[in-house]
Amino acid sequence: MAKKSGVNISMISVLRVIVFLIIGYVVFSGYVLALDFLTNSPLFEVKDVMIDRSIQFIDLRVLKQLKGSNIFKVDIKKIDRQISQEYPYISQLRVVRQLPDRIMILAKKREPLLQIYFKGRFLLVDREGVALYYSAGSAVLPQVQGIPLERTRVVLGTHIRSKELKAAVDILNMFGLSVNLKRWKIMSMEVGNLSKIDLAFGDNKHVILDQDDTKDKIDLLQMLIAGNKIDLNKVKYIDLRFKEPVIADNFTDVPKG
Repeated sequence: MAKKSGVNISMISVLRVIVFLIIGYVVFSGYVLALDFLTNSPLFEVKDVMIDRSIQFIDLRVLKQLKGSNIFKVDIKKIDRQISQEYPYISQLRVVRQLPDRIMILAKKREPLLQIYFKGRFLLVDREGVALYYSAGSAVLPQVQGIPLERTRVVLGTHIRSKELKAAVDILNMFGLSVNLKRWKIMSMEVGNLSKIDLAFGDNKHVILDQDDTKDKIDLLQMLIAGNKIDLNKVKYIDLRFKEPVIADNFTDVPKG
């Protein structure tokens, strides 16, 4: 007599397995069909590549090649990387898909704030201390001297790590934000000695300060000008390193120390 099996599989359990298999098949089939639709339908072919108005200068040849490609197959990270490498003076770059058929390139152009003469060329730097590009000729920007670039690895599109440069950038930004001071045309700045930062303006005028409490000293200068306590037509230099500013009408040399 055959031995009875101890395994008792109920009809409900069998039906559950069958239902789960059917659901799995339907879900998988739906996934395959949806993937095929998304990656092969003409609806999702790239028809336009839109570029932010501020960066219309970038080369469109590579981007034009995207037209006709499936929008889901476009390598967004690769495009981002290519643009960043070729145009280091672009910031806040974002490459995004705009369904169903458009690629958007969003970014802002970094504007140069100052220039540094280095190895026969001018390196332009923005208001965040980011190295933008080299120029063979001088730009109409303050030329900053005393920054030890020979000891710093300069990579375009990245911040230059230098306390001297940081001081120069901070000062120029503060001048640019001041209603009274932004009209002053800074020709050059010497920051090699942070205890004596020398700003040279047109007509051989100088403002001298140091790295300590720089904002307070620039605020003081702004108040002196706003209160008409300085005759800018006569002043030759203003030394803000002391408790009371030293203002000279006539001089033959910038004071030492």
